Amino acid sequence: MVLFGLSVLELFELRQLPFPASRTLRTMLGVAAVLYGGTILLNRRREEPGPAETPDVEVTAPPEITGTDLEATLEGIPSVEGVQSGVVPSVRGELRKAATVFLTQYRGLDSEAAWEQVTAGTCTDDQRATGFLTGEGTSLRRRARALVTTGGVTVRNRAVDAVAAIAGVEPGESADRADVALSNDIDGTGTDGLTSGSLDGQHRRSQHRTNHWTGVSVVVLVCLGAGVILREPGVLLAAVVAVGYAAYARATPPGTVALSVTRSVDETDPEPGDEVEVELTLTNEGGFCPDLRVVDGVPESLTVADGSPRSAVTLRAGESTTLSYTVTARPGVHEFGPTLVLARNLSNSAEQEFLLPAPATLTAVHRPQPVEEPVPLRRQPTQYAGRAPTDTGGEGVEFHTVREYQPGDSMTRIDWNRRARTGELTTLEFRRERATRVMLLVDTRTEAYVGHSPRGRDAVERSVEAAQRILPALLTEGHLVGVGAFGPQDCFLAPDTGTSHSQRGRQLLATDPAFREGTDPERNRRYWLRRLRERLPGDTQLLVLSPLLDTRTVEVVRRLEAYGYPVTVLSPDVTTSATSSRRLMRARRRLMMTNLRQVGVPVLDWDPEKPLEELFRRERATQ
Repeated sequence: MVLFGLSVLELFELRQLPFPASRTLRTMLGVAAVLYGGTILLNRRREEPGPAETPDVEVTAPPEITGTDLEATLEGIPSVEGVQSGVVPSVRGELRKAATVFLTQYRGLDSEAAWEQVTAGTCTDDQRATGFLTGEGTSLRRRARALVTTGGVTVRNRAVDAVAAIAGVEPGESADRADVALSNDIDGTGTDGLTSGSLDGQHRRSQHRTNHWTGVSVVVLVCLGAGVILREPGVLLAAVVAVGYAAYARATPPGTVALSVTRSVDETDPEPGDEVEVELTLTNEGGFCPDLRVVDGVPESLTVADGSPRSAVTLRAGESTTLSYTVTARPGVHEFGPTLVLARNLSNSAEQEFLLPAPATLTAVHRPQPVEEPVPLRRQPTQYAGRAPTDTGGEGVEFHTVREYQPGDSMTRIDWNRRARTGELTTLEFRRERATRVMLLVDTRTEAYVGHSPRGRDAVERSVEAAQRILPALLTEGHLVGVGAFGPQDCFLAPDTGTSHSQRGRQLLATDPAFREGTDPERNRRYWLRRLRERLPGDTQLLVLSPLLDTRTVEVVRRLEAYGYPVTVLSPDVTTSATSSRRLMRARRRLMMTNLRQVGVPVLDWDPEKPLEELFRRERATQ
């Protein structure tokens, strides 16, 4: 304001000034005004946060897509003895290592012969891929030319495809799947514009300026400086008008805001897949609120199917507004967060931020829908009677052998046909059926929360859904079944039978925090396998549900098998053939499955497009 006053006096050459009026003074005042305006702009932008950003609560966070990071995919491929990727890891060196591993695994070569083929360039017929793997023609000029080839496919990607082809993964293998159509969306950006946000669950209130009028102050000072330097009263008049706006913004108080919120959910325990209507009512219990921005605290695990959880309204004292929307229920426990309200004053110069609690919980649990095909368990003699076949003779329905008659044998088990033909008295024995103690272990490690597309389900969600269907099926067959987490999270339900046990198992799979992402405590990573073994009875079969993407899974499964627990792996496939990097991830997963099968661990490869019944039917046909 001092600069403004001096500039006005100097502009109109009022000689009452106690210092001489000169062109130099005018220039100094003008430059000072402009510089001060720039300083205000920079300081305000740096110190004041400006308008608060509202989170995107309408959509769920997309799962991490497997195979998008080529270097990480290569690092996860185990090496073979005598093969080194190089002192300084590189994509070329890691691809050589991967090619060597695949050659030893799928073409029956030893590691030395495989490495010679890779370095000699005879492991593939693709000459461009061979050039990349062998490093031929790696001059700067050749590298520049090799960055892009026909069709926009890089030479490196051709080498990746050639290595994956050794494992039997071809570029067009999954072209009929919907995720291929999304490949352009989820490469690079990875989310196709899908974002998610969550509201802090703690009560919080803040007040800050919006910087809405910062530009007016700059206009005042710039016009002031220009008017003084150019001696134009019209330009100075523009500054006078802008001063009025700036004074209005400064004079408008933030106001006192008093709000309350209520939330109603029409169904708190829906079936997964049901649409649930949510209503939120915001009431103004204070004075006039000219500008309210409202965003409800939708759980980040739920997707808004209809309506909108946000609104912008003006409320007089005592007035209320209601917004309604529907969400699609997903398995699990979903807690609504506080409602975010941004209240701005009449001049939009100040903003107050509120988090208004309105607790509500939605719990969705699958109803029992047992798989309609027998679950493929491994044959294992136990002490419990049931429906799992064993390799011992006795009571049952499937013929096993014939032995000599012994006093006390049931008359119904005598082979009367042989008695009539030969006169020999023999007894029929059938394959005994025994119940099995089974433990369903869902892979809940951080590495398992991956999917094949941003709109798809991650591997943990699919595994939990499969466990929900396998549990009642095994219990119906008379087995003792338990549920647990294959990972650091503490979750264990000991094998048992009965309707109440089935309900406990279903409830645990749907609601236990162990089956939700973000609950992988680092401190428990070291000893979780030991704790699991301490809880498992010695004759327990393990059905591990895992995407089977990393060597750690293979290592743990092999150790459990070595400890005497018969293990079967049910692996939901979350890989695709949409890009070169993902094809390599598919090849890596095949390598993991092959490694387990070679040590006698059955692996059921579950295609996401196929039902469990078809998988179990195919597995039974191969046994």
